[in-house]
Amino acid sequence: MSKLTKLSRRHFIRVSVMAGGGLLVACGGGSSSSKNNNTSTPPTDNGGEPTNPAEAFQVGEFMRISTDNKITILVGAAEIGQGALTAIPMIVAEELDADWSQVSSESSPVAARFNNPYFANLLQFTVASSATRGYFEGQRSVGAAVRQMLVNAAAKRWEVPASSLRTESSYVIDDIGGRRASYGELSSEAAQERVPTNPSLKNPANYRIIGSSPQRLDAADKTDGSFQYGIDVDIPNMLTAVIARPPRFNGQALNVDDNAALAVPGVRGVYTILGGVAVVADDFWAAEKGRKALQVQWNELLAGRTDSDTQRNAYNLRLNLPGLPIRIDGLVLTAQLFASETVSADYYFPFMAHAAMEPLNVVVDYDGSSAEIWTGTQSATLDKVFAGLVLGLLPDQINFHVMPSGGGFGRRGNPLADYVRDACAVAKQIRQPVKVIWTREDDMKGGYYRPAAAVRVSASIDSANNITAWTHRSVTQDVTALLYAENLLDSLADFTLPPLKELTDFETGMPYKIDNVLMDAHLTVNLNMPALWMRSVNKFSDVFAQETFIDELALKVNKNPYNFRRDLLSEKPRHRAVLDAVADAANWGFPASGRSQGIAVMGHWNSFVAQVVEVSVSANRELTVHRVVSAVDCGTAVNPDLVIAQVESAVIFALSSILFGEILLEDGVVQQSNFDDYPVLRMYQTPAIETIIVNSGNPVGGVGELGVPCVGPALANAIFGAIGERIRELPLTRSNFKIA
Repeated sequence: MSKLTKLSRRHFIRVSVMAGGGLLVACGGGSSSSKNNNTSTPPTDNGGEPTNPAEAFQVGEFMRISTDNKITILVGAAEIGQGALTAIPMIVAEELDADWSQVSSESSPVAARFNNPYFANLLQFTVASSATRGYFEGQRSVGAAVRQMLVNAAAKRWEVPASSLRTESSYVIDDIGGRRASYGELSSEAAQERVPTNPSLKNPANYRIIGSSPQRLDAADKTDGSFQYGIDVDIPNMLTAVIARPPRFNGQALNVDDNAALAVPGVRGVYTILGGVAVVADDFWAAEKGRKALQVQWNELLAGRTDSDTQRNAYNLRLNLPGLPIRIDGLVLTAQLFASETVSADYYFPFMAHAAMEPLNVVVDYDGSSAEIWTGTQSATLDKVFAGLVLGLLPDQINFHVMPSGGGFGRRGNPLADYVRDACAVAKQIRQPVKVIWTREDDMKGGYYRPAAAVRVSASIDSANNITAWTHRSVTQDVTALLYAENLLDSLADFTLPPLKELTDFETGMPYKIDNVLMDAHLTVNLNMPALWMRSVNKFSDVFAQETFIDELALKVNKNPYNFRRDLLSEKPRHRAVLDAVADAANWGFPASGRSQGIAVMGHWNSFVAQVVEVSVSANRELTVHRVVSAVDCGTAVNPDLVIAQVESAVIFALSSILFGEILLEDGVVQQSNFDDYPVLRMYQTPAIETIIVNSGNPVGGVGELGVPCVGPALANAIFGAIGERIRELPLTRSNFKIA
């Protein structure tokens, strides 16, 4: 049995009988201790695995099978719209041989047993497209183990060999004896069975649930409005707070005149915290009115003074200097020396806001000795840690509820837990349930942003029109390299020591067959400018430069951009497969009359994507995006409909950033505040979107970020085809395009 299917001490499960009957299963990748265990730990052998598991967890349970045959799966990944509350239960239900119509899901507590295996079982963290690919193998093993325990219980009941029984749709079936028993009937007996450490997993050819597209488990509640997001939480005696923040990052309140604010009906108090000045009231509107009446003088001695124009100039200058080497293949300088020609291009990308539909919000109920917290978060473990530090509580004194989020895009995955810390600081002052709400303006002006970036790409061409050298230099804020080394995590998951080029996320995954490659980066540090990963991270900027420049090279050597890429991908079959699939689906080379096509391809997050964008541009630079076609290979698509939904949402997200996305700073002050001056794509501007899934049968890859990076370069390449103009900076409104 492979290392991925064995239930080790890091992926333990414990079972017990629920009150009233049924099976309670706890599983996870962290400590097996719990202050809520109601029995002592059983004696162990077999390397520490429990031989008679009988622990019952009042919190932290992973799965419940009740006597009425209903199954509830608790999900450790955050639900931020990507479908984690459906996809992960599908994985468990597949190996469990469950009746999917009887399966429901809930968000798990924040506890070590729910940590994401992708992050070495250290964190509950939902970033880097890691939810499904992180939990996939472990959840399969849990489902398979519980299925085997149910079979063993039935075998004992009927006094037959377990090997003579089979399972189907939440029943154990004895074909020879002509009898069956539901999982609910067997649940109490199954709780007495030993946990198999090497459960037999299904052959993927026999999947019934994985690979199908059942309706999302949260679809009905979202349709009738009963689905509850963090901002919907309402508990008894709850107050509402908003925070006045300094106009420049890291400013501090110096003098606060709260007389007018306290005079507003409903305002209960004004409190100075590290993040600003909180106005607490009976409801949001009273708090907001009180904040507007507040008079604050800010100490800005240490405040940030980032200026967009000044920073752009500084970044462009640094493109002329060698950076930290990220990838070194061959002898680039030698190849450049003997080349017939070396060409280059510079690109610039501004700060961008995440602009999730649901603004940040946190509810905290703190009484001095314990706390309950409700919020939508992508970094639950770290948020809980910081909450404990602010409130002076131990982890087991905090009950942290992870709520579904109306979008995250990385903003709710801040390892510094800024919005949770602020809310806890307010709760510590008032010791009464409080909801801290960020308005849209707070969200837009209050950080954190996709970091600005400058990129220079160059290529050397010999007399036979071959690319002999490639260089890629990035300048950006040091957020993705030190805090987001996902390639390192990928390598560690396979028990391999990664080479230098994989120690950071700056290596673009440039797939083309070029013998001499040099990639380097300048990692700038700006503690007064809050920057954070954003959907697709640095791939947004680096792949844009890479894939638009590849188009330029294709034109230079008189080749079709699709054929040019295909020739350079001779050793990359999965890249080639999606490239061929999208070209075929988009009818590459034969766009509708008056339209132009652009193409781009990429592999990352253990997945691969190619996209074709079809546009037209009028004489007055009015741009119409007519069609976006994507071909995706994510290995094994657990739920194809969810994959398509993620890719198509990513297309809209990417188009919003490409067309409009720009946060400008003047002397440290953010100039944008809401959707009127930071637009997102409107429905009438949305193109026809088509997505093809290429089933490679490889291990599960990530999808949430996959659909973003190639949209920009494919669009830019299509614009060049339409009007012969190269796009070197974003957003397109900077180049005076009007969006139809």
